[in-house]
Amino acid sequence: MNKMASKEEVRKVIRGYRMSLSEESAVMKSITISEKLLQMEEYKKADCIYCYIDFRNEVKTKPIIRRALGDGKKVAVPRVENGKMEFYYFEGYDRLQPGIYGVLEPVDGILAINTDALLIMPGVAFDQENHRIGYGGGYYDRYLERPNQHFKIALAYQFQIFRQIPFEIFDIQPDLILTEECIQKRKAADALYCY
Repeated sequence: MNKMASKEEVRKVIRGYRMSLSEESAVMKSITISEKLLQMEEYKKADCIYCYIDFRNEVKTKPIIRRALGDGKKVAVPRVENGKMEFYYFEGYDRLQPGIYGVLEPVDGILAINTDALLIMPGVAFDQENHRIGYGGGYYDRYLERPNQHFKIALAYQFQIFRQIPFEIFDIQPDLILTEECIQKRKAADALYCY
């Protein structure tokens, strides 16, 4: 794209890329991404993981949730009620049902109140300054406006990373973005590096 695309244009392009991924390719890329995450100090020292449930060929999170539970960590997943997102402790996939937009959410359960969890977030697109385009509901932005000390990691395929995307001043940026090819994080003085 020669000129900066609108958020809706970016969403349309990425939706096409993501839906054209074969199941095998999505699984292999997701495994690479989750293995990187599970080796990170931020994961190892976290007592609680807040993690999205993947939907429509997003980076798959089932291996992360399974491993975190196996490692004795608490896991919480999001539910949207009355336009507001909250996290509830994960009690098994059989305790999830389609919620807003068809995304699986907890039927009920115990509200998670950790303010320093490792938060694994989705997104449509990101840029080299860690700006994020979500799906348009603003749920993560509103949730993360509340006082918290969550370390925020976004999971994405490499094709979701742009040089620059449109953003609003109130958009919440992840601390780190993980793709199958790169770990993009902030350093001192807001410099970014990818390794």
